[in-house]
Amino acid sequence: MQRKELKRKGRAVLKKHYWHAVIICFIMAYVAGFYSENSTLILFTAYNETNEVAEPVEIKSVTAGDGDLAIAREVLASIGIKVPDQNGARKDTKYTRGVFSYIVNNMSGSNSLVFGILNVINQGLFKGQIVYSLILLLGVAIMGAMWFFISNVLVVGQCRYFMEASGYQKTSGKRALFLISIHRWVHACVVMFFTSLYLVLWMLTIVGGVIKSYSYMMVSYIVAENPNVTRKEAIKLSRDMMRGYKWKAFVLDLSFIGWSLLGVVTLGLSSIFYTNPYQTATKTQFYFAVRGQAIHNKIQNYQLFNDRYLTEQPAMQGEQTMPLTQYPVELFSIPEGKRKNWIHVEYDRKYTIWSLILLFIIFSVVGWLWEVSLHLSKEGFVNRGVLHGPWLPIYGSGGVLVLVLLKKVRKNPLWTFALTVVTCGVLEYYTSWYLETFKGHKWWDYSGYFLNLNGRICAEGLLVFGLGGCSFIYLFAPLLDELIKKIPIKIQITLCVVLMGVFLADEAYSGKHPNTGKGVTDYAFRETDPILGNISQYRAPRLGAWDKSPGN
Repeated sequence: MQRKELKRKGRAVLKKHYWHAVIICFIMAYVAGFYSENSTLILFTAYNETNEVAEPVEIKSVTAGDGDLAIAREVLASIGIKVPDQNGARKDTKYTRGVFSYIVNNMSGSNSLVFGILNVINQGLFKGQIVYSLILLLGVAIMGAMWFFISNVLVVGQCRYFMEASGYQKTSGKRALFLISIHRWVHACVVMFFTSLYLVLWMLTIVGGVIKSYSYMMVSYIVAENPNVTRKEAIKLSRDMMRGYKWKAFVLDLSFIGWSLLGVVTLGLSSIFYTNPYQTATKTQFYFAVRGQAIHNKIQNYQLFNDRYLTEQPAMQGEQTMPLTQYPVELFSIPEGKRKNWIHVEYDRKYTIWSLILLFIIFSVVGWLWEVSLHLSKEGFVNRGVLHGPWLPIYGSGGVLVLVLLKKVRKNPLWTFALTVVTCGVLEYYTSWYLETFKGHKWWDYSGYFLNLNGRICAEGLLVFGLGGCSFIYLFAPLLDELIKKIPIKIQITLCVVLMGVFLADEAYSGKHPNTGKGVTDYAFRETDPILGNISQYRAPRLGAWDKSPGN
């Protein structure tokens, strides 16, 4: 059991499963709070003006007359959570528009994901009128529920993923949720809860807590291998396994201290993209080494290690001579529950040229309806887009592009989502650049949005495009294609010719006379009047089409 050998095996696993490992550990860091604080610095510091960690506020003397509002704020401040005042997010934040900006501003002001979201709800729905003590109690309840039902499942699931990834080339990230598919997640949560409870009690003895943290460190791996194990069996087996190996585990953790310091210097980036998955993969190899010794020595209850296929391939039969690339789920001790297929859609299909044209028109019209409805309540009806007809071709073009270009990756939803974001991002950025360069107007401007690029694209919009594109690929396009196939081919061709004729005529006319004006090309330059409130002022760069004069 040499540290160098364990780390070498850990790096080999990480090399084979890099992106899955990074994503799983990223979720563990921000949802389950599993890793050290240096991996979470970036969430609250990378997007504020000073780029510095806010110092926790010291508890001040709070008298009874200050009320529960002040008391709650001081209690939260004492644990490093700053609750924004009734005015909501700070005024000095540089992100001023969009849903993401509102959430990020509140979270960066609170230094807490849960309390930041609660404050968003408080400000958005209740205008800051909820008493902060209620927010405190609700936040604690939510954090407790998240820890019990989500964090514990993720901790065991992460162990399971890295265990399978150690022996199999193609391990799906979905294996991190295997407890749900075998319906053992509640049982696993109970085992992990009592393990944490005992560890907290041992922490009261200070030294005993450190020792027991290493005695219990194998519980999550034991549950991941055998989800039927009871809490007493899991804890006792972990203690017996670690007898004589606690110091080796401590030294192994200590060997990563340099990587932890690098995480602090890089604001958590190195931890996210390397250290966390590397350390987890190495600890998994440590588990296999200790497990092998336990089986060899036949310690008490060693039979609970009942998943032999984690370390060896199943016996080959018949013509099957090649090693398996995926863990044989069908041979696991607990069968997976049957999944309900609510909607059966054959998404891996070929689309005819006529179907693609009709889908382009349909999605362009849907995009137009979407844009119009978003601004309807604040501005009334405004014909959105460059063209004069009820369509936005950027939506139709994006839909057709992802259908055609991403055909080979449709069976991989993760890659489909990522490439949809890239495809739609490139399309939107180029379209924005082209319209501004050759038409002299901006039809959209994301300046002030969280994570925007030159105001042409932003993270919020790309997320919507990614989710919308996946919905289009996997659901709406196949369903619409089935309806289109029921239309006689001659009628399909006639519809395509007529609709594209009208569309191209609109395109030609709008090329010389684009749809511009109030609510179309000016909205990106509106500002809130400091005296009149919501009355907008209009500015248009270079064109001067809209200004502050009453006539305009």
